[in-house]
Order: sequence, then structure tokens, then C-alpha cells
Amino acid sequence: MLCVGLASWLSLACGSSDETVASAPPAVCEAPGYHVESSAFTVNQVRAALSMPSGEPASALPVQVCGLNVCLPYKANQSGLLNVAPHQSMVLPAFKYGDGFDFAELAVPLGAAEQDLGELVALPLPPLSEGAKFPNSGALSNGDLTLHLDVHGGFEHDVLTYSDESARVFRSVSVPIAQSAQALPPSFGFELAYGLAPLGTTFCPAAKLSLKNTLDWPPETDVEVFVQGLDVSEKWAPYGSWLQVAEARVSSDGQSIDTTSGGIPILSSIALRRK
Repeated sequence: MLCVGLASWLSLACGSSDETVASAPPAVCEAPGYHVESSAFTVNQVRAALSMPSGEPASALPVQVCGLNVCLPYKANQSGLLNVAPHQSMVLPAFKYGDGFDFAELAVPLGAAEQDLGELVALPLPPLSEGAKFPNSGALSNGDLTLHLDVHGGFEHDVLTYSDESARVFRSVSVPIAQSAQALPPSFGFELAYGLAPLGTTFCPAAKLSLKNTLDWPPETDVEVFVQGLDVSEKWAPYGSWLQVAEARVSSDGQSIDTTSGGIPILSSIALRRK
């Protein structure tokens, strides 16, 4: 990710004015950083069967086997099957499926030298033509989600990854919890999840979140909001894991879930659970 730490909101932060897409806030937002010392181990083999929500194979789906120290790109075959042998020593390795362009990206931590991840569902993002352009401030909506950008704040895209300006539009897709247990461990108790794009866009201050109460949670229910760490820099979330970034509550009319404290600091996959 380019300039994910938000050290500056001026063009100097990224080297040249045409590489920065942001509005300049009056204060600097420092990335907390979540680096944790971890021992490397050798990842010898990773297997998975990738399908579309329709059940059809996710042919040629882009995937990655990435640790903090090395990242290897692969693609599923025409039958949606993946069987790769990285034979690499990796720190905190994870299997990431989806590319943040055509598909939402999710991460599955790898804890063994050889691992069969079973069946994984690839989630197509809406077409770019249906994405929402980023305003300098105010509401940014797509699908079930709305982000609220602070009038005195700003945002910054990862323009090395999203070099084409047409891809820098907000898009979201619902993640089926039951079919995504490898990336959304049942122990977390998540009940709602979404894949977002463009990945790596950062907000200063963190964007407030509103989303439709699609599960009809009772009014005034307290909710916790998490983001998944997809970036090996670990500046905004621990890599491959989930970090709580906000508190939220179901509205009095039961129509929406709105953040009450904290917010979304970086576009990634997000998940919610009731307290």
C-alpha cells in the first residue's frame, strides 16, 4: 500500500502530486502499527477449492500465499482448484483469495506446513460502473453500506495498486458467513461481513459507518465492528487477523446500524457482531 501511514496529506507524502488522491485535513493521523514478533515456518503445500456464489468454479481466480516477508501470487485452475507448493519460509503466512478489483479479498491464516482449506466462496464485487465516487466529505454509499467522511478530514488511495483512476470507486459485497468460516472464524461470533474496495484507502479521521439492518436486530442493540488485516505492513490492523475498530448501535427505528465511536480507518474486509 502506498503511504498507508498517512504521514502527510500533501503531495510530498507520495512523491508527486499526481500520485495522491486526498483532501488535506488539519491534523496528521498516525497509524497505530500492530507488528508482533512471530517465528517463521516453511509453507510446503496449500490446497483449496474455489467456487462462485452460484456454485460454478471460480476459474483462474487470483490468490496469494503471503507472509510478512514474502508473497507469492497464484491462480486457481479452470476447475477452481488450487494445489500449490510454495516451499518458502514465511512469517505469519496467510492465504488471500480475491484481488480487490473483480473480487472481494479475504485472508485465511495458515498454521501448518501443509494445509487443505477446503471449499472457499469467491465474491464478485459490483461492476466499476456501479461504484460510488469519493467526495471530499459527506456520504459515500454502495450496496448496504454508507461511509461518512468527516468535513474536516480526508482520504488517500493506494494508487500504486489502483493506478487506473476508474477503479478508485467505493464498492461493497456481502460475505456469506457460513460459507466463509476459514476467513471468519466461528469463535469470533461474526453475524455480518462485507468485502470492500478499493483496498487500502485510508481515512483521516476514521470514516463513520452506517449499514442496513438486514438481519433485523432489535432497536438499540449494541454492535462491534471489526476490520481484517490484509496488508503485510500491519499499520492499521494485524495481518491476517481481525481488529475491532468501532462501536455501533441499531437505530431506534431498527432500520440501520450506525457507529457510535471509532470508525473505519482503512478499506478492507469488515465484520460485525452483537455484543
